[in-house]
Amino acid sequence: MLTRKELKELASHMLKESFYVSLYLDVDPKNNPKDAWLRHFKNMAKDVTEKLNAEDRARVQPDIDKMDKFLINRPEGMQRGLVVFSSQASNFWRHYHTALPFTNQMIIEHDPYIKPLAAMTDVYQHYMIIIVRGTRARILLADMGQIEETSIVINIRPETDPTRDGSSGDMGEVRAQRQKEQALKKLYKELISVIEKMQREEGIKRILLGGTESGRGRFEDSLPDALKVCVVGEFAVEYNASPTEILKICMPIMKEVEYRFERRALKELFDQGGGGDGSVLGLSDVLDALQQGNVRKLYVMSNMTVPGMVCNNCGALTPVRDRPCPYCGGKMRTINYMFDLAIQRAVDQGARIDMLEDAPQLVKAGGIGALLRY
Repeated sequence: MLTRKELKELASHMLKESFYVSLYLDVDPKNNPKDAWLRHFKNMAKDVTEKLNAEDRARVQPDIDKMDKFLINRPEGMQRGLVVFSSQASNFWRHYHTALPFTNQMIIEHDPYIKPLAAMTDVYQHYMIIIVRGTRARILLADMGQIEETSIVINIRPETDPTRDGSSGDMGEVRAQRQKEQALKKLYKELISVIEKMQREEGIKRILLGGTESGRGRFEDSLPDALKVCVVGEFAVEYNASPTEILKICMPIMKEVEYRFERRALKELFDQGGGGDGSVLGLSDVLDALQQGNVRKLYVMSNMTVPGMVCNNCGALTPVRDRPCPYCGGKMRTINYMFDLAIQRAVDQGARIDMLEDAPQLVKAGGIGALLRY
């Protein structure tokens, strides 16, 4: 799984001279009979490099050649999506397999093009999935269409036998019920401890509860308020269901949850006054806020592309202008994918990113906005 730490590392690569070739491929076998994705790569490489001048084409050819060799050998671990970044001049190479496909595209710029990855990590957040039944529990992590069992299966004690200690009748049943309650409390205490530890290590803020309705409800009632607010959905499932079966049930729930969060995020932005003291709208004001390190959360239309400029001297980002850098007087160069650079700068500064698909208000404001730190 691609981690947000790796995304931040990618965002930190913004050099002045070196080119980066960023490749996104749909390698889903259903969409690519006879490995058609390889043909798509070759066609994109030809189309993109033909638009470069001879000098720049020569500079990126080693990257194209390395990608070609890499793909011909059919990379191990292929799923439905493949991302490759290469800058041989900077000795930089990364590739990632994803459980979700991408739209085929190749971008050649002076930085890794991470917008599709940022969109995927925003839409498919890191979820903790907890399946409870009796005195047993399973914990799984789901992220970007993938799921893995954490191998944490808690079984405090076997089901209690009311006659095991020699008791019988009503007294035996009472004792058995008391023992069961104690086992559940012990389970919940240990499980909560594990969840809190994983939250700290993984930064997980969304929890889904699975199992029977009574089991889910009882466990949720035992949660401290700090964890209870993280529970964003519930679902019925057999305790022994496979991770794949669990993910299939959870994916529509996750999609609906993220849609709710997207609506809430948009409301949050415009409730701040749509450009008042707590927020800014439009490329120029957002870039000013990024220059000051003042962006707490960045909102970007995922399906919009706008040009901009970057200073060759200090790296400042600005809208398209015909004057030197407003910060240092350095020479500016044009960037075709300014939203991507804004995302990179925000990720590098530790800001949160919200990628929106259906937000007419934000489109009207220029496709980008931000909540400020101060």
